[in-house]
Order: sequence, then C-alpha cells, then structure tokens
Amino acid sequence: MTARRLKKGIAATCLAVVAIATGTAASAQSDTIVGPHTIRVLSATDDAAASPRAAVWKNAPATQVPLQTAFAGHPSIVGTAGTQKLAAQAIRSRDRLFVRLAWRDRSANTAIRDTDQFLDGAAVEFPLYGGDGTVPYMGDTVHPVNLWQWHADGSTRNLLAKGFGTSFIVPVEGLRSEAARTADGWEVVISRSLQAKAGEGTNFQGLRRIPIGFAVWDGENQERDGFKAVTMDWWYLSF
Repeated sequence: MTARRLKKGIAATCLAVVAIATGTAASAQSDTIVGPHTIRVLSATDDAAASPRAAVWKNAPATQVPLQTAFAGHPSIVGTAGTQKLAAQAIRSRDRLFVRLAWRDRSANTAIRDTDQFLDGAAVEFPLYGGDGTVPYMGDTVHPVNLWQWHADGSTRNLLAKGFGTSFIVPVEGLRSEAARTADGWEVVISRSLQAKAGEGTNFQGLRRIPIGFAVWDGENQERDGFKAVTMDWWYLSF
C-alpha cells in the first residue's frame, strides 16, 4: 500500500469514528430531558406521599430553587420578599401528582386577627395547556396558567390566571394539601389527580415534561397578593 493510500485510509477511519461518536452523543441528548432548571419526578406505586413527612420523600431528588421579589403591582405594596429559596420535590403515583416545598420562615402566620396581618403561603404554577410558550409570570389571555395555592390556615385553592392581577378561583375536585411546621420553616405537599376537566386545570396524563413556577408569601413580612417571592423563569418537572 502506498503512503498516500495509507493516509487516506487513516483519515476515512477517523471521520467514521467521529461521525459515530457525534451521532451517539446527539441520540443521547435527544433522549435526555434532564437539564438546567429541571426537577426530576419520582415514580411511586401508591399515594403515600401526601404528608411532607412521608418516608418516600427521602427517595425523591430535592432541587434548590432561587426566588426573587415579584413586582408588587400596587404602589402601597413595597418591600423585599423575605424568602430567597425553597427546596422542591415531586412524586407521580398512578393517578396523582405530588409537589413538596420546603423553605425557611422563622414565624408561623396561620391566622388573620387584624387588618395588618397576613398568612404565610405558597403556590405552584403550570401552563394550563402545558406549552412552553406561556408567559411564566401569571400567563396571558391566550396562554393562561393554573395555580395550586396553599395558605397556612390550611386552605388550598385552585386558580386560573390570564395575566398579572387576573387570578380567579375555579373549583376542582381532589386538590389537597398537607403542611408541617419545622424548627425554622414550612414543609408543604400539594397534590391533585393527573387528569383535570377542560378549563379546570392542567392535564398531566402522559406528559414527560411540564413547566412549573413557584411562589412563597411570608405573612410576617406583610407579603400578600402580588408582594411575594417567585421564580420569574420556568422550571421543569421531568417525569
């Protein structure tokens, strides 16, 4: 074999190896949905995740989610939100989605006894129709959002919103929450069935990924309505 043919053979072999490696990497990337701003969802066979103290949560990956002060939307509501981050986890059983939130809050504001008192609270947000094109902060008229909101008095509400300041309650069956007070904060689980009637909430059945947003209200810090700590970009649940 001449030196020229030998060089051509080596070059062809190198190109083939690179092509195979590149193709394998591309295939791996296309099959992988775990990336930045991703919360991996643990699959479970039963509904034992309803309590934030349930043992199954030890197996669910916890993701630290940074929060920032949201635009208050009213001149009388000013200040800096007190919560800077939360830990988020999620579990999907055969027919329910459970989201667990934990954050620091040194005071428990569980009742309103005067006009200057406000409840602690938290919420998770999903695009109503599941699309990435939805605005991550309260949606818009074309792409609304669905929110599950927990209050420290034990109440849980299902909300829809079509932009800032437009949220409204939509009754839905099966939305539940359970909370526990820790030495320095809250642990809360909010859950709902995977399926929802049209116009009542996001449908999670059969999805591999769904955008999710978070919000926390510190009642001791006078936080209420639009004054809260939030994620301004979408995070993603990866099933």
